[in-house]
Amino acid sequence: MGLHWAPETSMRVIVACLPVMSLHTLSVSAVSYQLIRQSARQNQMLDELRRVDALTGLFGRGHWQEQAEAALRRHHTTDEPACMLMLDIDHFKEINDAYGHTVGDEVIRALAHVVRGNVRAGDCAGRYGGDEFAIVLPGMHARDALAIAQRIREQTEGVRLRSLPELRITSSIGVAPADHRHSSLRAWIDAADAALYVAKNGGRNQVAGCMEPALVPAV
Repeated sequence: MGLHWAPETSMRVIVACLPVMSLHTLSVSAVSYQLIRQSARQNQMLDELRRVDALTGLFGRGHWQEQAEAALRRHHTTDEPACMLMLDIDHFKEINDAYGHTVGDEVIRALAHVVRGNVRAGDCAGRYGGDEFAIVLPGMHARDALAIAQRIREQTEGVRLRSLPELRITSSIGVAPADHRHSSLRAWIDAADAALYVAKNGGRNQVAGCMEPALVPAV
């Protein structure tokens, strides 16, 4: 076409292109920053979903187990006391059968509300499975943990559902302090479960401690 190819760019062209190049760089940086922030928010939401049980708002089983293992390790390392509570809704299957799973979910949410109102900021309360809740109380001795369990039991008796005010709800709770004989988290959970079954076999609506031979009866 009669045009001369010149591989060198003149200073005038370079200067003319600088604003466009600067705008392009700033635009790419801004878009990249927004994408990074969006990705971080999504990762945070996914982590929150992993940690929290959707029905109750308490911690999910996986996160609860991590916190329980950490409390048991501290006990083995520093002798820091810790207690575990296992809570079970009495006759929950009968509630589901008589009123349906929607009412059963309401009962679970109501119990979770009671639990949240009786734990400290550093405690870890979670839904262990079905109608069973588990609470780890770091830095707490058995006597204080039994008092908290008794308070939860008493407040559970006072729960009334707006749709079914005649429904009476009770709970059984087992308490197990961390012990050096607990070689694993499974052993600690088994101790709390054993205390829970003592309460259930004793007539339900009771608190029992695996280190306490006597039950704390309902008043």
